[in-house]
Amino acid sequence: MDYESALTDFIRQEILHGRPVRLDGEQDLLSAGVIDSLGILRLIAFMERQFGAKVRDEDVVFENFNSIGAMTRYLEGRQQ
Repeated sequence: MDYESALTDFIRQEILHGRPVRLDGEQDLLSAGVIDSLGILRLIAFMERQFGAKVRDEDVVFENFNSIGAMTRYLEGRQQ
């Protein structure tokens, strides 16, 4: 499953609403203002719905959600 592409598409369509913003795997989305706390909640709901990954409360930390790469690694770790 290609988590990175799915997350990138979700962010582009549902959070940025098609605004032309350059996204790469390790870009700090929080510092860049691409996502905020509401965006993280939307991403969690997407992850749970799209990938069937239950995101535990204790996993909702900066390190797991600051970039598309971090979210991808988190999801890959949950699938093992």
